[in-house]
Amino acid sequence: MIRKYLSFLTLALLFLLFTHEETEASNQKVSLTLPNGATYYGEVKNNKPHGKGTMRWGPSKVYSGDWYNGQRSGTGKYISDRLPEDMKIVYEGEWKGDRPDGTGVRKESNPDLEFYVISEGIFKDHDLLSGHAVMQSMDSLWFEYRDGNTFLAFSVSDREQANELMHSKLAHGHIQDLNYYKREKSKPGYKGFAYASAIEDYGSSISEGVYRMDNYEVMELYTGVNQRFEDEEYYRVENYKNGKLVTAKDMTENGRFAGIVQGKINNNKHVLQPYLGEFSKLLTDIGNESEPTSCSNSSTSVCEAFPIKFE
Repeated sequence: MIRKYLSFLTLALLFLLFTHEETEASNQKVSLTLPNGATYYGEVKNNKPHGKGTMRWGPSKVYSGDWYNGQRSGTGKYISDRLPEDMKIVYEGEWKGDRPDGTGVRKESNPDLEFYVISEGIFKDHDLLSGHAVMQSMDSLWFEYRDGNTFLAFSVSDREQANELMHSKLAHGHIQDLNYYKREKSKPGYKGFAYASAIEDYGSSISEGVYRMDNYEVMELYTGVNQRFEDEEYYRVENYKNGKLVTAKDMTENGRFAGIVQGKINNNKHVLQPYLGEFSKLLTDIGNESEPTSCSNSSTSVCEAFPIKFE
């Protein structure tokens, strides 16, 4: 009986020792050079990145965070600098299978063009599946929210208009475009509207009804009414049913169409209310965006997050 107990104890000690050696080995930080030229410094297992580590692909791409069996998996931050057209991308959040997957924040920027995008929510690959996004291009700003059942988008002409909307309970601030779609229960379509108010009316339109998303994730009117400004004298009223145009009629404009569109927008501003808090936060983040297009000789928080210097 004692011999059996000692044998069991010996096996248990050997198992614990072996497990401890494996853990220590995986926690040791080493440097690797991969066949594709990338360099890695961090924890490894079976000669692959596994655990915590940082990988660099040339002088302008880096990821620092969790790895599993050679792939980015867990949480981490990725920077891609000096992309075509001098774009820079920073993504921080969850990863799976070497791709963004889960909750995260993605920033795209080109300060020279005054172009910034911040998206926050749940990602699949590089696409925002659910969450909020704000884009600034020169002076104009676009706001978007999406999830599996709701899609909201609107735009304003400048930051002053945006700030008025965010902080005045929608009483002020001029909206140029307003789109809102809500999935109908147990039905394939979305019920909602799309309003666009353009300078001198050209491009102004009103669309209301049931929509379906096409292969490019664009909402198309399936059943409902579309009205659009045609020229100085007429606007066209089109009726759709089951994806087909059934009637079309030109209506005398008489300077009324701009007022109709703006009235529709003002009467439906209330759909923005649940989303303004998060939009306001992202708008502030864009306003504070001061990261350079390159991390050379920089001490910004993004650059300090990595043991790397962009050349």
